[in-house]
Amino acid sequence: MASFEHPWLLLGLLAVPMLLVVRIFAARAERKRLRRFVRPALWRKVGVRPAFRRPLSTALWLASVASAVLALAGPMWGLGETVSPTGGRNLVVAVDVSASMASADEVPSRLGRAAAVVRRLAASMPDTRMALVLFADRARLAVPLTMDREFLFSRLPASPYEVGDLPPGTRLRNLVDVMAAVVPDMDLESSAGLILSDGGFHDYSTVSAAHSATRRALTISTVGLGGTDSVPVPDGRGGIITDARGDTVLTALDAEPLRELARSTGGVYLEASEAHRLAEGLEGIMDSGGLRNVSGAALAPARRFHLFLLAAILLGAAAWAAERRLL
Repeated sequence: MASFEHPWLLLGLLAVPMLLVVRIFAARAERKRLRRFVRPALWRKVGVRPAFRRPLSTALWLASVASAVLALAGPMWGLGETVSPTGGRNLVVAVDVSASMASADEVPSRLGRAAAVVRRLAASMPDTRMALVLFADRARLAVPLTMDREFLFSRLPASPYEVGDLPPGTRLRNLVDVMAAVVPDMDLESSAGLILSDGGFHDYSTVSAAHSATRRALTISTVGLGGTDSVPVPDGRGGIITDARGDTVLTALDAEPLRELARSTGGVYLEASEAHRLAEGLEGIMDSGGLRNVSGAALAPARRFHLFLLAAILLGAAAWAAERRLL
């Protein structure tokens, strides 16, 4: 059964009988003018063919106008292939900038390795908008969603001690809320989150963070940085951090909260040595969570406006040819 995308444009068909009436009155007026100069009995002898004796060209012009109106209304019938467009991909990257990220059990440091992962990820996902969130005891947005890779890279700190506006510590406190607030609330957008950290969250709020991410429909993947053996934490001045008793502060990768956060939200957990598989995993997550390109013969009525548009052009050309032949 036929239908129309813009049925209100069918009102344009009213122009067809109006044009017919105009054509008839114009033909009568032309006949009256001709009678003043040549008697009707002599018209054939002198080769006069008035408009009222041009029924073929009149019918062709009217059919051309009707076809053009139908084409504009967007006729649809039958079943044809259709595509649901995929909206933009958005990735919010959160980088831990607590003091422990200066440890050198990754090369050149945990934070430096995190920056390298971000750079490699950006190169592997050129069509994905990326945002950067820095966090320690609290989180803040450093770069909103952007395709400008150079700007994104310029905001990656080389050392935790370059970030002076975040209190020391490693907490999930408001991290998920900041990450979720970055992504647009649009049906055609697919989004995901990524946390690069050495774990060791002091607030032990993995469960509440996972619940917050799930409530906001944000899938979070995580990358663990650092080794399992404890190493000293540099103080940023060439020494190491010690506690109040003078003992060296040691740090190691605490992967369990990172693994649990990823598992609870449907993401993936990888260690830094596995980060080459990260882009593939994130793209799979965003494709499954957002709208995907699909096609099929049973998805939507097929648009047929081009048939009527072609008919309008051909009928108009035929009407013009008929007019020229009769003149």
